[in-house]
Amino acid sequence: MKKVRMMLCLVMIMALSFAGCSGMNLDLDDEKFIEEGAAKISEEITSGQFVIDGVIYQFPMPLTDWLSNGWHVSSTYDNVADFRLDPYYISTEFELFDEENERYVRMTVYNDSAEAAPVEECMVYSLYISTTEVDVVFPQGITKRNKPAEILEAYGEPDVKGGDANHLEATYYFADNELGQCYVELGVHDNDYTIHPFSSVRYGMVDPEEYWDAMVAQKGVEEAAKFYFDAAMKASFYADYEDYVSMNMDSPEGAQELYDAEIEYFADCLLYYIDITEEYITTDVRNRVIEVSKEVLSKVKWDVKSVNVNAFKEGTMTVTLYPTDFFYVIDEELYAASDDFNAKYADVDFETMSYEEYDAFEKDYTEMMVAVLEKMASSAGTLDAVEKVYDVDLEDTVLSDAAWDDVDDTIMDLVAEEE
Repeated sequence: MKKVRMMLCLVMIMALSFAGCSGMNLDLDDEKFIEEGAAKISEEITSGQFVIDGVIYQFPMPLTDWLSNGWHVSSTYDNVADFRLDPYYISTEFELFDEENERYVRMTVYNDSAEAAPVEECMVYSLYISTTEVDVVFPQGITKRNKPAEILEAYGEPDVKGGDANHLEATYYFADNELGQCYVELGVHDNDYTIHPFSSVRYGMVDPEEYWDAMVAQKGVEEAAKFYFDAAMKASFYADYEDYVSMNMDSPEGAQELYDAEIEYFADCLLYYIDITEEYITTDVRNRVIEVSKEVLSKVKWDVKSVNVNAFKEGTMTVTLYPTDFFYVIDEELYAASDDFNAKYADVDFETMSYEEYDAFEKDYTEMMVAVLEKMASSAGTLDAVEKVYDVDLEDTVLSDAAWDDVDDTIMDLVAEEE
């Protein structure tokens, strides 16, 4: 799982002094300049890309992307030279200046390493740009001159929308492969007093709790819970990580680890079921059974029937699970293979068997049993539906660990039958 990001109050002495004038002043009549900037980047606002002075930036980015282009941390922070940010901590907000053009941006940084690091070696965790201070070209050539309707036409309806007829606050979520869920928030004003409507943009990374709250607000409690369950199941059994990562439930690497753990668990169960001696579970044998497990579990199904919660976001989730039928599919073939194996060695005197002969005997048995799994994997399907009701707490990861364990065991058909 991703490390917990904790807020840290920097010991920098902060004496904020906002720049009073704009920098290069984008020539709004220079369509060629704007078109050239837009042509360098994606057309999607959720790409995290934008252009300043012809330079492409993409959020989230290392702070060095800014430092190498003439920006520096404000000298008003007395201890910036020797400050170190602890591992997996986030700084408080500070200013980054480009004194040559008399402009600034505001940001926080995140130390994504396992060692304390200077600010210069950290990732930009959040970024605020006032378009009256910094001239920026956004995807599709959007600049500070564009009005709310033009923003929505270019980027579509946002995930979260606020404001009124003259004030648009539009938030779009997007996923970064390394650092998880991010957002871009656009501030646009359109009234008689506004010279440049598109006034501000804020980029940020989102921790799981914040994103979950936003998703509940956007989708509603029941739909958010359904989406959560479906995303976790697709990641666990289908190796489909997109929704799981988009919710910031984990990084792509963490999602892969979740899937691998489920597959390896089922593979271990299969190896136990066909009674392979541990000494003969070689890397090759395990990898072959893992491939069988992937094919078998890719066929399981589920459906969230209903979610019923109270004002405290607690209640129940009713799901329909369709477990694998693989243990039933392989039984007849395993018995047949076992009979053939016993017949083959019926006349062997095990008391006089040499080590080499016994080793060949075990390897032969292992190969016959694994071959059955491989032969029958394509025939796997599902058993009859099993309906389950789980307690949910939408303030605490929806389902408990015990509930998830029960889901796994049911899907894998590992639940012992009641006598």
